[in-house]
Amino acid sequence: MAADGEKKAFALPDNSKLELTIPPGWKDELKANQAAKGNKGPATSTVALTPREGAPFQVSVTPVARQKPGASVDTAIKMRHSVQQGADKVKPSATEQYLPVEPLTGAPGPGYYFSATDREPKPGEFKYLTQGMLLVGDVVVGFSILTNDAQEKVRDQALAMLKSASHVAR
Repeated sequence: MAADGEKKAFALPDNSKLELTIPPGWKDELKANQAAKGNKGPATSTVALTPREGAPFQVSVTPVARQKPGASVDTAIKMRHSVQQGADKVKPSATEQYLPVEPLTGAPGPGYYFSATDREPKPGEFKYLTQGMLLVGDVVVGFSILTNDAQEKVRDQALAMLKSASHVAR
């Protein structure tokens, strides 16, 4: 586990690393994902972040794909489209009538996200979702932030962590 505010490197399938500065009071765990059906690439891992103590929240950071250098304009269009599809998927259960896809300003590369409020969260589920994608170096990273009331600081810390993420080639 990372110490409070410690920069931590997570290995990617191609032997490069995604570096995240874990906010104080958070713990991290690497969870393996199964390779998608028909995807011949290696299975990826998700960095799952939760509080060491206090009210529950979940932040997931998943490296999705490695891009060829210089492909960022095409990649940005694809990421924005993918984030819009995610917003469209959760819209029927959201209180908001419109879920705008926002640019993730201040990030090292292009990034987009949306936020939604669950109209009827079941017991044990989270009320708020912020989800998106950003380009960190040559790596497309997907993320989701799940919180409840009075946890705006968690969302802000998660977005700040993502904005300061870096990709270290092997």
